[in-house]
Amino acid sequence: MAAFIAKQMIGSKLDSVKELAGDKKGGEEEEKVSAEDPELIEQRREEEERRRNKYAKMEAEREKVRQGIRDKYNIKKPEENQMIMPELDNGLNRQKKSPAQLAIDPDEDDFNPIKMATDLFGSVKESLANIPFPWK
Repeated sequence: MAAFIAKQMIGSKLDSVKELAGDKKGGEEEEKVSAEDPELIEQRREEEERRRNKYAKMEAEREKVRQGIRDKYNIKKPEENQMIMPELDNGLNRQKKSPAQLAIDPDEDDFNPIKMATDLFGSVKESLANIPFPWK
């Protein structure tokens, strides 16, 4: 605990001394990035291209091994479209409508419990009206 407090008290003063001594971290790095040699940029690009080619070759070799295993055990190659989950037609995946679109074209599939209850009550009332009761 004492070390933490001592560092807090002396740390800011130590940083100011380092700045006076010329130990600037941020300024020099920015100058290096902005004034990079075009040869270095070209060299990095070539290294990146070689790395990509190396990994592409490795992946091609892996695919040959996979195909050999598939042939040996009579396994069908999985297709890309099987791996992708089919889109479900639920409220989460559908495109949302703006309030203006909702006012113009209301969905018939919308869940409206009040309308459902009134329709059900009306149909029950009609069916009960058609049944002859002995006390009528």
